[in-house]
Order: sequence, then structure tokens, then C-alpha cells
Amino acid sequence: MPFKFFASHSQRTILLLSLGMVSLYNITFFSKIFTFAMEEKNYFIALSAPFILMLMFICILNFLLLLTHKKAFRMVVSILIVTGAMSSYFIDTFGTVIDKNMFINVMQTDSAEVLDLFTPKLIIYLTCASALSFWVLFKAPISFSSYAKEFAQKALVGVLSLLMVAGLYMMVSKSYSSFFRNHHELKMYLNPAYPIASFSKFVYAKFKPKPEFKAIATDATRQNKEKKKLVVFVLGETARAQNFSLSGYDVPTNPLLSKRDDIVYLPNFASCGTATAISVPCLFSKFGRNDWGDDKEYFENAVDVLAKTGVRIIWRDNNSGGDKEIAKRMSDVVQYGGQGFDEVLLKDFQANIDARYEDTFIVLHQEGSHGPTYFKRYPDSFKKFTPTCDTQELDKCSHDQIVNTYNNTILYTDYIVNETINLLKANQDKYDITLIYFSDHGESLGENGVYLHGLPYMIAPEAQKHVPALFYFGDKTKRESLHVKANERFSQDNFFHTLLGLFEIKTSEYKPNLDILH
Repeated sequence: MPFKFFASHSQRTILLLSLGMVSLYNITFFSKIFTFAMEEKNYFIALSAPFILMLMFICILNFLLLLTHKKAFRMVVSILIVTGAMSSYFIDTFGTVIDKNMFINVMQTDSAEVLDLFTPKLIIYLTCASALSFWVLFKAPISFSSYAKEFAQKALVGVLSLLMVAGLYMMVSKSYSSFFRNHHELKMYLNPAYPIASFSKFVYAKFKPKPEFKAIATDATRQNKEKKKLVVFVLGETARAQNFSLSGYDVPTNPLLSKRDDIVYLPNFASCGTATAISVPCLFSKFGRNDWGDDKEYFENAVDVLAKTGVRIIWRDNNSGGDKEIAKRMSDVVQYGGQGFDEVLLKDFQANIDARYEDTFIVLHQEGSHGPTYFKRYPDSFKKFTPTCDTQELDKCSHDQIVNTYNNTILYTDYIVNETINLLKANQDKYDITLIYFSDHGESLGENGVYLHGLPYMIAPEAQKHVPALFYFGDKTKRESLHVKANERFSQDNFFHTLLGLFEIKTSEYKPNLDILH
């Protein structure tokens, strides 16, 4: 009988599942362990890690499946097979860490963005995992004893394997403790344990009681001057500073902005997070990155403060992930959903300004350089750097092709920002004008096997945290003042206070030391 090996009690299924997880689902995990171990000549770790992880999975699965029996047992095993395969695809292909924030990103992703991630490779993973899962669920000849006997057996094997892991750890704790303390990020690649734990945290955060929504800056006042202020914020997407020629990059990705002498570029600017779902709410918040958390979303943001003091808000959004509910209390909001190029953001720009003469804040939220379909982010006329990677299957492209395609997105952003400045400049006689541009987060393009973005901030490379930032002023004095300190370190933590300062809003929430322009 071909499945004779499977035709026994559930322990064989647990053993095979553990073996499959170690050998198929943790390729990236072991790749990183072996790399670090070889660099440190720690051969014991390299040789023993697979065996110890196997014991750990046997222990965990026995306790996880402790209360299951027959159909429930098959169902949980099937779910683990599919979950592990899906996680394995993203971890091994893009170097993704599937933490709680990644689930937040997934929940806020639109259908177009999901389709961009569908590749033949993902379909193969899904098909194979689904077929195996279906077989385990309905066809696999797994024999079961009584519920009591199965429970006792799983409890016994779980305890024994736990004791073995504990005993081994005590014997080698000196070597293992120092190794994993130095490389604590390794646990984030443990599949499917870390994704499942992260999903549990995500579900808990979703269903725990929500805090009461809190108003801020209730004491805010603003002086109504004769010459009105017009501030445009171009919120970029997935642009990393190292690919901006304004940052010293030797590829001419900023041919238009580089020629301008009326902008100030900030070369040392950091993001609040490594994904839009974190960075965008955080940068508009009064809370800095170190204080940011899910509960901080239940406070009013900078847009609310401006609006309550009488500033007119215009929000135009071409990001496929939307405005992350920052503008949900505003009335003049148009969502384009990333279905076209970013030029759509400038549609009716002048007409909107001419509609009413008052202090105005305009947000233009780009689709920018969002991957993996970089080739979809710019018109053909901006396909300057070739050869390009005209597919979402990044593993089929060379590093140079991926970088060229990404650089074309930056070239297009250069055009968008420059065009916005020109439109804004046409209003400088009538308004006190300012433009701010920076990206929400950066991007990895395959360096050290990491692609896209969203890694936990603690372990994320600089490419995902160091973002381009620039200011344009109609007032030459402001420009010269900022030039003096342009090389200082700034971050998205400064944005809330800089924005309040630009509109001269007085409130106890305003901190002059965090205002870039103060």
C-alpha cells in the first residue's frame, strides 16, 4: 500500500508535518542561521539547529493539536499546511517578515494590489498546498484511537519532547543563548510559528475594547492674516533616498529637481515606519515613532487640528491603500485608488485653489514607486533606464533590471513634484506658498535577499527607513534659513509640529524644538 507509512496513529502525521516544516517551510530561517554560524565559525549551531527545531515542532504540534480528534485534527493540520506554504512563499521570495503590522497591511490592501502579488510561483505554492491539504482533510488514511488515548498520547509526546528540548538547551545554553541574543531577528523568520503568533496578536488588537476617541489641541488658535497660506504636501510612496540623485546617487533620477535652486533637500530624513499602514497615521500624529502604537490612532491628527482652526483641507489620493483614515473627517477628499498614473493628482489643481481664497492645505498622496509592479507606476515616456523588469515576478529579473525599473518610478516622481512646484509657484503673488515632499517609507530591491518593504523597524535595512525629503518656499528668507540646517537629522516625527508652525497655530501641543522651520 503506497500510503502504508501514514496508515497509523496521528503521531506519524505530526512527525511528518514537523519534518515538512523544518525542511520546506524554513529555508530562509536556516539560510540565515547557517550564514551567521559560518561567519562566526559556530559549527555546532549550524549542525544542531535542524534537529532541535524538529523537536520543538513535535512539542508545539502535540500541544496545539491536544484537544483535536479525527475531523478537527485533520482540519488543523490542513490549515497549518496552507498557512506555512503561503508564509513560506513571501518569506523565501521577498524576505518578508510576517508580523502583526504585516497583517494590518494585508487588511488595508485593495484588490489591485493583491493581484500584483499573484505570480505563477505563488499559484504553484497554493495549488500544491491546497492539494495536500485536501488530501489530509478527506483522503489520508490516518487511523485514530479513542479520544482519551489520543489525548494521553499527545500529552505524553509533548511533555517528553519538551523535556528533551529543555535538557538539550541546558547542555548548550551558553552557545545558543549568545548566538540568538546576537541574532534575535531570527525568530521572525520561524515559519509557521511566528506568522501564527503574529496573527494572534493582530486578532487580539482587532477585537480588544477600543479606546475612546480623543480630541487634541482644544486650545488651538490661528491668526487670520490678509495674505493667505497655501501649503501643498506631496506624500510619496515607497521612495528610498539612496535612489535620489539629490542624495548623491550617481544615476540622474532627479533631472528636473536637480536644476532648481529654489528647493531645500534634507539628506538625513527618516520614516516613522516601513509600511504605509504605520507611517502615514504616525507622521500626521502628535506622537513620535517611539510612542506610536495602535491606540494612538484614536487621537485627532494634524489635519483635524488644521481644520478646527479654519484651514481649508483638500485631499487627493492615488494610493491603492487610501488615506489610512487620516482624512475621514474631511469633506473635500477624492480617492483615485492607484488605477492611473500620479498625474491625476494635479487634475483641477488650479480650479480648487481659485474656488475660495483662504488658508489652504492640500495633500497629494502618490502611488509613487509601489512594488512589485514598478513597471506600472510610470508612463512609457519615462522608461529611460533600461533594461527593465516588466513583471511582478522579481525572481525572473536581474538586480540591474529591478533597479532600472524602480529608478524610472523615481524619475516620474521627480516630474510630478517639479510640476506641482510650477503650479504652486503660479500662485505666489496671491498666497504665501510652501511645498513639502517626502516618502512614507523606503524599499528594498533585493539587497541581502530582501525585497519590497514592511520589515520590523528594529531589523529593517536603511533602504526601508531612509526617505527623500524636500521643501520649496515662495519666501526666499525661509529657504535660506532652512539651508543652514538642511544636513541635520530629521524624521517624520517633525511633521506635525512643522505643519502647525507653517500655519502659525498656537496650542500647547506645538513643540518648537520639533519644528524643522523654527
